[in-house]
Amino acid sequence: MNKPSRKEIDTEINRIYIEYGALTPTLVVEVAKNPKSVLHHLFEWDDAKAGESFRLSQARAIITSVKVNIITETHKISAVSYVRDPRLASSEQGYISVDKLKTDKDLARESIKYEFQRAYAHLHRAKTHAQLLGMEDQVSALLNTFEDIKETMEV
Repeated sequence: MNKPSRKEIDTEINRIYIEYGALTPTLVVEVAKNPKSVLHHLFEWDDAKAGESFRLSQARAIITSVKVNIITETHKISAVSYVRDPRLASSEQGYISVDKLKTDKDLARESIKYEFQRAYAHLHRAKTHAQLLGMEDQVSALLNTFEDIKETMEV
């Protein structure tokens, strides 16, 4: 079978989300197990080469590759269609449609807060590397900005 097009993959991920009301790597792998699934050939099914955890990683990559285009009067925004579901932070990793977030301000705020926490953690780790390379001042300035934003998100 030929490799599915980007549109076919996007359509199938959207179909799964609509049909099941959720989108998790486990669910995507389960649907893709069917050899007739558009997603089937995107996974490595030979357990001698890759196990379930690798397929879950592949599912995460497929989910986060789905993009949404938003065109305004001044510019076009291209972003992922599914982001980490903040309601599932302590349980299985799952995703939620940005369309759903647009209709739920509290959930949208939690989602943005989660993304800023991730970015902050990466910057904090970069600061350690920057200290070794004599570039701590630049990274510290970014961290201070993130701390200010984090405080406004918690209000």
